[in-house]
Amino acid sequence: MEAPKSYIGLSKFDLASKMQDAYQISPSWSNVKLRGEFDILQIMDNVYVPKEAGDTGKVLEPITSYYPEYGKGGYPQLKTNSVIEF
Repeated sequence: MEAPKSYIGLSKFDLASKMQDAYQISPSWSNVKLRGEFDILQIMDNVYVPKEAGDTGKVLEPITSYYPEYGKGGYPQLKTNSVIEF
């Protein structure tokens, strides 16, 4: 399995609803019911802190906070433009 151009959460949750709340994910974007583990070395040269507004804004957002309407946020996130292989 693989995921192209993905956001990466550093915390593990047992419930999709908790993941959605922590990473402020709209149900229209994802049901967050798939969790994968992978070797970070495969993307280490192409990982960065995304910007606000879905990586289109001007301010870096290392901790989720931009979409309070979708959850509490407060968790670290990264992003890659590489394909992640699980």
